[in-house]
Amino acid sequence: MGKRFRAEKYRPAIFLDRDGTLIEDVGTLGCVEDIQLFSDTVEALLKLQKQFLLFVITNQSGISEGQLTLEQAGRVNQHLNDKLRRAGVVIEEWYVCPHRREDDCFCIKPKPGFVLKAQRDYGLDLNTSFVIGDHPHDALTANAQGVFGIYLLTGHGGKHLPELAMDRLVFHRISDAAEWIQNNPGRDADLQRQIEAGAQTIRDGGVVAFPTETVYGLGADVFQPNAVERVFKIKGRPHYNPLIAHVFETKQLTQLVTHVPDTARRLIEAFWPGPLTIVLPKRKEVPDIVTGGHDTVAVRMPAHPIARELIRLCGTPVAAPSANRFTCTSPTTVRHVREQLGDRCDMMIDGGACRVGVESTVISLTGPVPVVLRPGGVPIEDIERLLGTVETLSSPAEKKRGKVQSPGTMPNHYAPATPLVVFKEIPPDYENRSDVGVLLFQPCERRFAGVVEVLSSSGSPREAAANFFAALCRLDSLGLREIVAKYAPARGLGNAINNRLSKAEKGRISHDE
Repeated sequence: MGKRFRAEKYRPAIFLDRDGTLIEDVGTLGCVEDIQLFSDTVEALLKLQKQFLLFVITNQSGISEGQLTLEQAGRVNQHLNDKLRRAGVVIEEWYVCPHRREDDCFCIKPKPGFVLKAQRDYGLDLNTSFVIGDHPHDALTANAQGVFGIYLLTGHGGKHLPELAMDRLVFHRISDAAEWIQNNPGRDADLQRQIEAGAQTIRDGGVVAFPTETVYGLGADVFQPNAVERVFKIKGRPHYNPLIAHVFETKQLTQLVTHVPDTARRLIEAFWPGPLTIVLPKRKEVPDIVTGGHDTVAVRMPAHPIARELIRLCGTPVAAPSANRFTCTSPTTVRHVREQLGDRCDMMIDGGACRVGVESTVISLTGPVPVVLRPGGVPIEDIERLLGTVETLSSPAEKKRGKVQSPGTMPNHYAPATPLVVFKEIPPDYENRSDVGVLLFQPCERRFAGVVEVLSSSGSPREAAANFFAALCRLDSLGLREIVAKYAPARGLGNAINNRLSKAEKGRISHDE
């Protein structure tokens, strides 16, 4: 491992966490046989080292707790370093912090000691550098020194995601983060330019794909019917299926709805900005093409900073369904958008992965009783704690053509190209099928011959939802004969996951017919 001499000064760098970022997090790692490199680690690092010097900072609190020795940690790092070098990847230094995260050590706190040491030793430009890790502390370690933090959902990323500030970029895998860094070396400045260009495009009557906390949206100015018509055309979406109008602030509701009842105000105060869509009586100025001809309009205020800044700069509510082909899997990364829509929209804003990972909950307040039309990012249990018992949309007759009150209520939706079958318990026959992908809510003791995607290592519905569509898309890309999935526990966001699984299964059957 050892320092390489470089004549260049002020080089940009990437500081990488080890466990959960480069390799599977298996707990205290003292044995080289337990190293499990992520499948995309080498490819991502090979790309990054063309522009950046690479460093690894690994927190090994097991050393201070007596579970691991510094020598054992060093052997693991040396073995991993040798493996990466054989693949062509050069790590300049491997730094080990032996302390607990709460300790006030030189390594990380109160200042990013290892980062500053690397800066001195290698002549780094921290203002063009990045930190990548699966813990909020990794993403924020060197923020005070101008290093840009990127957060991964691998390792413990999903578990700690609620602790991360909303303005930090999130990615499912290190390869996604590497692609974003290559395309945005200017970091915040590049992203801001994308947002400003997107807003101008929408003001000019264009269509823009952009991130929200739920899924990527395909946005157009609510009050430009020709632009909204393009959204339907790009998606291949029928006009009877209404869109959601997205607002930056509650004042914009006056442009869209005739009045805001007390029940809506209570929901807005509790859940906005966030993944809740409210259906209210619309103003006549709202074009019928947005609402599917209904006298109601679905409205929400997204929590994603990029979405909110985009809408603010547009100066108008933005009509935006999910940025995918109609009835297909929803996109939670810009790569998903690109794979489904190609160059059909005018531009795409890459804001990383969507944190919630499933669409918003939709609730109608147009009748005497609140009705949840679609389960989603706000659990029904949370709504009932605020409002009391609510009704849910369950009658197939209400969902048929011409009576679609809300996006996402069609019976066939969210379907991958690969046939999907969902079970309460996956039959034993599938365990030996190498041509079948398996989607599990959480780890289990059963062993499957095919590729397995686990949505949550801890059994968390919130973590599972954040990973759901990305995992489904990865399985769908493998050319498998079939995908089998197990229903999630019917609680919290598990209900939203099960709703998507059920519709995806029906959607695939509908396509085959």
